[in-house]
Amino acid sequence: MKYYNTNAIDKKNAVYNVIFGERSNGKTYALLLKGLKEFIKTGKQIGYVRRWKEDITGRRAASLFNGINENKEVEKLTKGEYTGVHYFAGRWYLCTYDENGKAVYSDTNILAYSFALSSGEHDKSTSYPNIGIIIFDEFLTNRLYLNDEFVLFMNCVSTIVRKREDVKIYMLGNTVNKFCPYFNEMGLVHVPKMKQGTIDVYSYGESKLTVAIE
Repeated sequence: MKYYNTNAIDKKNAVYNVIFGERSNGKTYALLLKGLKEFIKTGKQIGYVRRWKEDITGRRAASLFNGINENKEVEKLTKGEYTGVHYFAGRWYLCTYDENGKAVYSDTNILAYSFALSSGEHDKSTSYPNIGIIIFDEFLTNRLYLNDEFVLFMNCVSTIVRKREDVKIYMLGNTVNKFCPYFNEMGLVHVPKMKQGTIDVYSYGESKLTVAIE
């Protein structure tokens, strides 16, 4: 099976990158690996966004980087300086493991922060100057969206980005429902007619804002 990578959509150099396709084709893995490489290269961190708080706590959060760890991506990219990614209290850290298998990590090695749209008010007073990539995972749903969800997402982005212009935003979804509030709010009118393998780019007047959809 050919797994997803961001090479094609990254060539569009858009601010927002909307990617949707079949489940389990490696979208999340590809973006986490991209963020990991960027962190090791430049120190730019990941902002990992989900709709519900329950999706970024406990076992679900702890298992997010399982594939990265199993494939020893951290060890290979850091040439053995670190050996994995460990989750604790809303953050993911590069870590090593002691003789008992316990993760050893510090605040100087924060790879990613978690954000939940359902509890976004808690993040507004915090600054995240080193986040360079935002990943909104499973933004498409065949269940319920939050009330004013698009506004909540924009508030989340604003909290992270502030006045910077160097942050890339990736929105990942499965093709369970091509009709969602995001497409309407962002004016993405051609999404229902898109065919697999195509990329559309939207721009908005004189604004520098661009949205690429794959």
